[in-house]
Amino acid sequence: MGRAATGQLTHLPQRAQMMVYRALCSMLVLPWPETPDSDQQWATRSNDLTQLVTGTTRVFHQLQQSPGWSQNSQLLQQVKPEVKQSLTLLEDLAASLAHEHSKSKATLFKAISPSVDFSISLFPVYLNQPDVLDSLMSFFLTLFDGLKSQVGSVLTERTTQTFMTLLTRQRLEEALLQEGSLGSRVVGKFLKILQLLVQDPGLPSETFLPSIISFTLKQIYPIVCQKPVPDIKTVLYELLFQLLLNNWRYFFPATVLAHMDSDDPDPLEHQAEFFSIMESFGHSFLQPDIAIFKQNLNTLETLNSKHKLYSKLQFRNSILFPFLQLLLQVLIHKSHDLLQEEICLSVYSMAAVDFPTYYHQFLPKFLTSVEGLTSEQQTELSKNYKLVEDLPSFVQNIRQFANDLRYFLTLNRSVPVGSVKLS
Repeated sequence: MGRAATGQLTHLPQRAQMMVYRALCSMLVLPWPETPDSDQQWATRSNDLTQLVTGTTRVFHQLQQSPGWSQNSQLLQQVKPEVKQSLTLLEDLAASLAHEHSKSKATLFKAISPSVDFSISLFPVYLNQPDVLDSLMSFFLTLFDGLKSQVGSVLTERTTQTFMTLLTRQRLEEALLQEGSLGSRVVGKFLKILQLLVQDPGLPSETFLPSIISFTLKQIYPIVCQKPVPDIKTVLYELLFQLLLNNWRYFFPATVLAHMDSDDPDPLEHQAEFFSIMESFGHSFLQPDIAIFKQNLNTLETLNSKHKLYSKLQFRNSILFPFLQLLLQVLIHKSHDLLQEEICLSVYSMAAVDFPTYYHQFLPKFLTSVEGLTSEQQTELSKNYKLVEDLPSFVQNIRQFANDLRYFLTLNRSVPVGSVKLS
């Protein structure tokens, strides 16, 4: 214990150091069995743990005691290996208690709190060194995942605002130039941190959500939407999904009074942000990545199941038809044929909100928009589309519709238009 607390374990391999520190930490923070709380000696154990953590992070204290350390590039480069090792050890301690009682977590967080504060100040000074940023992001991801209640909203806001301020558009573009790079991993881990925050009901949504939404849609999304970075896209769209799923009332804060006094029982707030998120999902349906397509199709279906997304007046008025058109185009062109069943089910869910509108307004409009069809072919397709409402018949019907339309388009490209008709 004495050698660990004075940082004298550096001769051991890192894995061995982690095991020693984890064992000592567990001994100090986990409740002693069959011992009353009054005899647990929490104060003494807390002091011992603080000394132990000081030993693991002695490089932090050395830097703090060095005048002008944040501008001393030579010193920062010299201590970089120790900084990364300290962050790894702290991350391991936080991970080891992620599923323990709140008392144990609180004891650990009290001991590492000064190191957490100092770690935030390391971010700007190592901003151009992805390996250190990767260690920092890993530590904070583990911290927010396992000890978010102990971290609290004030420190959480300070940390995330620091990260979002420093991760400028230019730096993000540089980080995402190459998939699988350290810079890309740093961005991915930060997005996972934001996922944890938007799922936390204890954080004030009006404080956190505007900045998270702005950063995601204005800084991250414009960079990744056209780039072949599937790992980042997966995390990004999961963030947007969790944001909507867990903060629905931020966008639809319906009240009893609203239901009584308005033609729209669910008035939409933050409309621009909501429509931008929906647009990002729609854009993904135009991309060739089948995994992202399936992920976002499942996202829409889950939001409809949990929050009746497709029934919302704003969705029906502004988003429903464009989404239906996209999905039908995908069926017709067979660009994501492996997802044919899922696409048909999603089209059914959207159409089922209002079948008359689907059959008598959307379909005629869709057929008119398809280039390469004659008016006679449009009429033939519309006449053959059966007005059914049960799922099996609907799916069979839409598949036949897509096949017939595809046949017409192929035919018109190979023979004079109007010379052949489908009987």
